[in-house]
Amino acid sequence: MDQAGVRVRAFKYFRFAAVASIGVALLHSPIVLSQTPSAPEWRTSSFDPQRDGWQRDETILTPANVHGMKLLWKLKTDNVTMGMQSFREPLIIPGLQTATGTKTIAILAGSADDVYGIDTASGKLLWKAHLKWSSPKPPTPGIDNGFICTKALTATPVVSPISSGARVLYVLGTDGYLHTLDPATGTESKAVQMLPTIYGKAYGLNLDGNIIYTVTGQGCYGVPNKLYAVDISNGVAFSNDVRQGGIFGTAGPSVGTDGTAYLETGDGGYNVANGQLSTSVLGFTAANDALTLKDYYTPSNHEWLTIRDLDMNVTPVVFPYKGRDLLVGSGKEGRYFLMDSQSLGGANHETPLYRTPLFSNKNVNYEREGTWGSLASWLSKDGTRWILAPIGGEAAIKFPISYGPAPDGGVIAMKMKETNGKFSLDPVWLSRNMMTAEPPVVANGVVYVLAAGEFAGQADDVNGGLFSWQQRVEKSIPAVLYALDANTGKVLFSSGNQIKSFLHQSGIAVAGGHVIFGTFDGTIYCYGLQ
Repeated sequence: MDQAGVRVRAFKYFRFAAVASIGVALLHSPIVLSQTPSAPEWRTSSFDPQRDGWQRDETILTPANVHGMKLLWKLKTDNVTMGMQSFREPLIIPGLQTATGTKTIAILAGSADDVYGIDTASGKLLWKAHLKWSSPKPPTPGIDNGFICTKALTATPVVSPISSGARVLYVLGTDGYLHTLDPATGTESKAVQMLPTIYGKAYGLNLDGNIIYTVTGQGCYGVPNKLYAVDISNGVAFSNDVRQGGIFGTAGPSVGTDGTAYLETGDGGYNVANGQLSTSVLGFTAANDALTLKDYYTPSNHEWLTIRDLDMNVTPVVFPYKGRDLLVGSGKEGRYFLMDSQSLGGANHETPLYRTPLFSNKNVNYEREGTWGSLASWLSKDGTRWILAPIGGEAAIKFPISYGPAPDGGVIAMKMKETNGKFSLDPVWLSRNMMTAEPPVVANGVVYVLAAGEFAGQADDVNGGLFSWQQRVEKSIPAVLYALDANTGKVLFSSGNQIKSFLHQSGIAVAGGHVIFGTFDGTIYCYGLQ
């Protein structure tokens, strides 16, 4: 597959046995696993293809008892960091048949192509797999001194759904190949090329039907910033035709209920005639192993946003509403955009359903403020649609509920309202201060968020140039896990000083009473009730 996005047939790398009845392609050694999960699961970045971060099946942890969470276990691994990269967001998969019985396994992909499978009940390492290098291009030693391109594994893996009839773990390695593993044992089968060359900076894999998607940012090592896909039923890899500005949403693309893949683009060229759409929200459809631009939304001030390096840089969150999908996107600017999937930006592609006032980044800071990563959304019992977002820096408005000064930012909550056909996203609460809040997740009325502790500064105003990743590591502080009341943002639980390192784009998984994440120093933590 070259940089122009020409389709590649990859059978010589990835042998498939198509199983039409279940819509999943298995490798030459079929993976036969338990068909009934023993507990809720977390099988993809931000919980589901819509990237709403809403764990619907959690029943153990509640707003009434979450204050009693304890550190159940922690596991120090031999993960090798690459720049600031360490672990990706965990997956939690129940009902896996192992040599020692049925297990719920937490799966974490490490930055140096190592994947770890941990028994969530005991914290014991069940397996470790090192991805087999599949590219004809050999790996190159060392990493860059900067924090942007570091040759690290940066895409959260995905596991096929229980409805597929078998569980398959897909991991995108630094070789640019999509690797297939047995999630119960870590045993790897052969791989298919997904990216045009090695060391692309990809983000969360998203599996919809037979298509696995990812996006890339930063143009690292010659990999164009695009939406990439693999059809796992036939082994064909394909991408959109036009390279875009950086695509930075850490949960990768979101996928609507109709199969449309959504992404945001950052700074770059803007030319509607040739499909180059920087600083925009794009929607693509996949058919016949090709991607087609379906629609797009571009903020009316996109030229100013580009000049000020205020990228659109989150994974849009998608949710159903009155028979169609709605989306919310954001970026460094600190505003939020509510879009209708039937017409993202109206007739002129610049008019969403609603555009908020400035909620954060009143300093127009391109480094540490605004919103980064991904969002979350949930529906309360009274039918209220909530939107959650991490913010950096002080809020630009007064929230109805807040908990003192938050100079470093935290998490904000909004409610979507529709009145006489007019929509709004109304601010509700701002959490306590958090240094570099990771994207929140919500489960059973509780919002979980990591104050990552990461020093997110980029420009060294004293010495000139950019900070190295080593300098950013030195300036970071240990992370803190918080559990918040989803309706008010009140702190229900804090891990205090139990966590000994920071994290960078690692994320949280919640399932079966377990809250799991990894930190920069190679430690995996699990919180829950004893």
